Amino acid sequence: MRRLRDIPLRSKLTLIIMMTSTATALLVILGLVANDITNMRRTMAEDLGTLADIVGANSAAAIVFGDTRSVQETLGFLHSQPHVLSAAIAGPEGGPLGRYTQEDGVLPHRATPALPSPGPSWGRHIEVKQDIVLDGEKIGTVHLRSDLSQLHQRLRWYAGIVGLVLVLSLLLAYALSAALQRVVTRPILRLADTARAVSSDKNYSLRAPPGGGDEIGVLIGSFNGMLSEIQVRDTELEHHQKHLQEMVSLRTAELEAANSKLQLAKEQAEMAAERMTHQAYHDALTELPNRALLNDRLIVALAHAPREHCKLALLFLDLDRFKVINDSLGHAVGDRLLVQVARRLEHCVRREDTVARLGGDEFMVLLSSIQEPNDAGRVAQKIIDTLSEPLNCDGQELHVTTSIGISIYPDDGTDGGMLMKNADMCLYRAKDRGRNNYQFWTADMDAASHQRLTMENELRKALERGEISVHYQPKVAVASGIVTGAEALARWHHPQLGEVPPARFIPLAEETGLICAIGEWVLRTACAQARRWSDAGHPLRIAVNLSANQFLQGDLSGMVARALSESGLEPARLELEITESVVMQNRETSMAALREFKNMGTHIAIDDFGTGFSSLSYISRFPVDTVKIDRSFVSKLTVVEEDASIAKAIIAMAHSLRLEVVAEGVEEEDQLRFLKDHGCDTVQGYLYGRPVAAPEFDAFLAARQASRGAPVASSGDT
Repeated sequence: MRRLRDIPLRSKLTLIIMMTSTATALLVILGLVANDITNMRRTMAEDLGTLADIVGANSAAAIVFGDTRSVQETLGFLHSQPHVLSAAIAGPEGGPLGRYTQEDGVLPHRATPALPSPGPSWGRHIEVKQDIVLDGEKIGTVHLRSDLSQLHQRLRWYAGIVGLVLVLSLLLAYALSAALQRVVTRPILRLADTARAVSSDKNYSLRAPPGGGDEIGVLIGSFNGMLSEIQVRDTELEHHQKHLQEMVSLRTAELEAANSKLQLAKEQAEMAAERMTHQAYHDALTELPNRALLNDRLIVALAHAPREHCKLALLFLDLDRFKVINDSLGHAVGDRLLVQVARRLEHCVRREDTVARLGGDEFMVLLSSIQEPNDAGRVAQKIIDTLSEPLNCDGQELHVTTSIGISIYPDDGTDGGMLMKNADMCLYRAKDRGRNNYQFWTADMDAASHQRLTMENELRKALERGEISVHYQPKVAVASGIVTGAEALARWHHPQLGEVPPARFIPLAEETGLICAIGEWVLRTACAQARRWSDAGHPLRIAVNLSANQFLQGDLSGMVARALSESGLEPARLELEITESVVMQNRETSMAALREFKNMGTHIAIDDFGTGFSSLSYISRFPVDTVKIDRSFVSKLTVVEEDASIAKAIIAMAHSLRLEVVAEGVEEEDQLRFLKDHGCDTVQGYLYGRPVAAPEFDAFLAARQASRGAPVASSGDT
């Protein structure tokens, strides 16, 4: 195709005309030949069919009388038909009665082979198979086969004619195309000569000879018109060139001024890019490296540590109870506190180490080169000691502590992800061990982490599988010994693990958020059970614990209202127990929620009183009805004077505020006597009964009613 594009136009025109004329002649001839051959073949087939009719008619009587000799004689007249190659006559059962071939003549019926099956009708011959019918009944079959020698001879004659016509058409087309291409190409060649002259001499006054009225003439006219316009514009261009030279000198001065401005803008852009890079890799609040920059430095440190034959350490730390400061004093104070903590952390490490803020109150320290793990321990203790010193934020003196988890390369992991994960596990171990300490990673932490994950997965399915149940522990009036209420407590019976202690699964439910679903189910179940007791003549007040997570879910009052409505329990028969820490973490939210509960008519109790923030000024403003003395004071009030003093002070304070006092964990008669002597209203503990399922609690109520309030002793671990 590329070679065809490169040949001259005159050759292209000649080639096109010759090919077009030749193709047209060839198609016409082939069409005529095909039509003639088709008609000839149809005529031969009709003649062969007529011949078959004649043979069938002449042999019909012989077939009826079984005269094979007459059948063979009938076939004999085919010698006069040279185009017939073979013929055969079959009887009514299909058996051969006679056969004729051009080579062998008529064959006797005994030597007649089986009749041939019809072959293709458009090969070397034509076949006809025709039934022999006498009086409307088929009595036999005629088979005729004719050659196509006449047709082949006609085809050879046509081939010669086609070749001759093609040669003549090619010669005629060549002569016509030669004359035509001269007419077409001569003006184009003259136009091309003019264009080359204009291009080489830049003489726009030249003009191509005018052409005719066809498209080439229009092209030549347009070309000459273009030259005229170019000539005019060339003159104008000379004038503009002089003006342009004057403008260039003027614009050069302006560009120099713009260049200086551009340089200034470039410097400003580079400074902005540096700021953006800094922001991408640093914490906006503390200006410490963020997680991305810490990961980059950790990768570099891990690559250098093997070559330098040293270790590195990751310290993962956060501030203990930072949320309390944030909620009570506001986020602005919390942010300023984090900035001061960041500056103190930087002073605790070397220049080559990295202190990063991961988010919130979480920080990570990368010690890039240490000789032994104790080096990391000394830095961790230095951080703990430094942060334990008071911080001043807006004139307020704040005290914070920190828990730290430590992982060492290569002892505790060979990649950054593993070191971070192990340091995170150590941080939780430090918090579990009382906070304000540091812990190194140990191998058993992996097993503990896996066990915790397994426990979490099982806990998620516990409600669906009916493994969670509610047990009830009685509350007894000290003065009368009458059972006045019960506390609803969640219990988990796992099919493989057995009874899972509340101290093990309740904190896990708090961390994972499952406590909301469990708490709601316990509330609904306890309200329904209290209604059944009330209908049975035991109007008890049922106490249900609320967690901090439930306060954060947003519709706690609606959940309580639905539980009361579904069960039909009087609101006065429901007591909601909230710990001091939950109340004090967010006083405004807690106050609003407690008022909604109070407006419903429910009772409100402060649980674990004395272990948290215990402030009379706050407690007096909260709409509470009851305070519960924590079991940690009750267990030692007969042997530790300080605990006894605290218990007496709580009772006196609560009564001065007209609040009911409940003591938890009462297990001994001496404890009961002490509480009775100092005016405690209600007690709860193993002295009267363990938490039990509803049927067992029914039996307990019946026994207490029968004994008129005599205490039921019980032993066991708290």
